[in-house]
Amino acid sequence: MKKRENIIIVVVLVVMVIAIVGVSYAAFNYSRTGNINSITTGAITMTYEETSNTISLNGALPTTDKTGMVRLNPGEYFDFSVSSEIKGDVNINYEISAKKEDGNTIGGEYIKLYLTRLTDDGEEALMVPETYNEETSANDYTGRPVNEMSLYTSSMNSSESNNYRLRMYVDESYNPQGDGGGLTFSVRINVYGKAGDKYVPLTTQEILEDNELQEETTNMFNYASNGSYIASFTEEGPQYGSEPSQVTNGLYSMNDEDGVSYYYRGAVTNNNVQFGEYASDYYVYENNGLYYQSLESCREANVGYEDERTQVKLASQGDKMYWKIVRVNGDGSLRLIYNGTSANPDNSDLVNSFAVGISPYNLESNDPKYTGYTYDNGTDSFIKKEVDTWYKNTLGSSIYDSKVIGGRFCSDSSGYKNASEYDVSEAMFGDLTDVYMYSSMGDRLANFQKNSPGNNDPTLSCPATEETYGGSYRLKAGLITADELTLAGESSYVVGNSYLNPGDSQMWYWSMTPAVFVLGRAFVWDVNEDLNFNDVSNDSAVRPVINVTTENGFTSGDGTAENVYVIS
Repeated sequence: MKKRENIIIVVVLVVMVIAIVGVSYAAFNYSRTGNINSITTGAITMTYEETSNTISLNGALPTTDKTGMVRLNPGEYFDFSVSSEIKGDVNINYEISAKKEDGNTIGGEYIKLYLTRLTDDGEEALMVPETYNEETSANDYTGRPVNEMSLYTSSMNSSESNNYRLRMYVDESYNPQGDGGGLTFSVRINVYGKAGDKYVPLTTQEILEDNELQEETTNMFNYASNGSYIASFTEEGPQYGSEPSQVTNGLYSMNDEDGVSYYYRGAVTNNNVQFGEYASDYYVYENNGLYYQSLESCREANVGYEDERTQVKLASQGDKMYWKIVRVNGDGSLRLIYNGTSANPDNSDLVNSFAVGISPYNLESNDPKYTGYTYDNGTDSFIKKEVDTWYKNTLGSSIYDSKVIGGRFCSDSSGYKNASEYDVSEAMFGDLTDVYMYSSMGDRLANFQKNSPGNNDPTLSCPATEETYGGSYRLKAGLITADELTLAGESSYVVGNSYLNPGDSQMWYWSMTPAVFVLGRAFVWDVNEDLNFNDVSNDSAVRPVINVTTENGFTSGDGTAENVYVIS
């Protein structure tokens, strides 16, 4: 078939609109010479500078996200920066948005936008690629008006400069056959800002009103939330103890990469939320006791046994989706982990559980790279494809998708080195010659196993990695991290009782945190009655995690299983 080169995308104008106390607005026209424009009021100065580069794709063909997200040829991206000079105790809430121009001849539903921030280490994704869609309500905290597409929202309270890169491309779903050629789509990029208190969503306010904020106890993370801990590690295995003063339950806080995060810990019962529903009957494919999201993935995982499969109905049309709130993220969004079609699943089998499937993490285990949620600089792991397929076929094709943001996810592959460099006790593995650990296991979450035990130290910031697998992502859906499981009250090799513990059932489930490479096999953290790790080619349950934002608060509920929070 002859290639059709008939779509043109142009960024024709860039405008910065800053709304600050005492100043109504200031609009700056796009300048090819890269002039600096600024607005000043009181102790605040914000400047905007654009490069001479514009997006101008002549003869663009539809492309995949994987290709569109990394384009770097001239005319395939647009760079700009936003800087501030702030004196005193002042906060600015700001938002980058896009507004389509008049006269476009191709629909915005076929145009993908993707924004990143340029850092010393490369590019940090600020959103997942999204088709052009306009917000139906304004944002009073930033000054963004209605009917613009929000790309990124943040705040600043100190002098800083941020460099951004925008890519825009035609989505692979568009079929250029018979369109007549010469199509165009143009947007202007706006930046809005207001001085004021940092934006606190109504959902966060309600959670803080419903929960007394707790303080961490000394060395709290060395214990499970039920007070159990490993007193010593001998050749016979872990020796356990119990400390009643370390029983911890409730809402706690810790900084993440975007601000203060509020996380639930222990056997809490008031973090239930209902969000989304199944628009049609949803089926998975069973083969030898495992459950896959598509016929293709079932066949891929069962070469030679492709026809030994059974369709199993996971959910019926109209079934509500229930979630547990893991934490309020620093950006104000809610981090939710799937809890099935009931607020109280009994986990007796997949259909009555908190999971959407049971599968390997990767189909191969003989290389450290298979611990990564992606590997080889972007190849999706088997489990990532499963999570993505579930999301695409459920929330991703519904009106609820607009509430799910491209949230931060971390597959921490940093610190990969020989276990002896972590001073690990040989009682754990024996000969350490061929044992290679990641910082999640050697530095943060299993320090009882060292010759000189330290304190466990979970983090909500994703450590930088030099590996070609794992790393930091912006995703619509992913998996929980081992650090978040530890914050919730789980502890390695200790039987826990947190709200994330599956209890005495077969429904242990994957995290997305690499653990160790030993005996030529790759292992990732997972959780059953305790926080442990599993060979990536073995099976565990698939329990999706999403990040949801809403400016309207919960429509009802108090978070209990009998009266769940509801996000409409």
